[in-house]
Amino acid sequence: MENGYILMLEADAQDRELSSEYFKARSISCEFMSYSNEVMTFLNRKLIENLPLPKVIIVSLHSVPDTGLFVLQDVKHNDYFNHIPVVVLGENTTADMVKRCYAAGANTFINKPFSNEETSTKINLFLDYWLHVAELAHKNVAAL
Repeated sequence: MENGYILMLEADAQDRELSSEYFKARSISCEFMSYSNEVMTFLNRKLIENLPLPKVIIVSLHSVPDTGLFVLQDVKHNDYFNHIPVVVLGENTTADMVKRCYAAGANTFINKPFSNEETSTKINLFLDYWLHVAELAHKNVAAL
């Protein structure tokens, strides 16, 4: 990710480790959060210190103490951060929950795969899209 990084909220240590391995293999910087209440604190600190914001935020729907949907809503209702794409990860998620996430501003919803092969395929497609296809917004915070 050219001059940027991904912020990932994932409560499951094994999923964080697996994601870290994939990102490292692609030379992608990633900041990991284990708890949902860390995300806005992290983003606000970056803003106050005038440091770069993440290019993409990935949130696991099954986060603690609040759900990924709550974090998504926080990010999308904040004028300083709402331009950042948010990708939601779920497990065996209902169609209604997927719809709620998109209605709340999710840019993408991905159900976590159960096999290593499918995981590898989805991560590679995800990274190719967000790193090489999507045009990401770069908000000038000083202009706000």
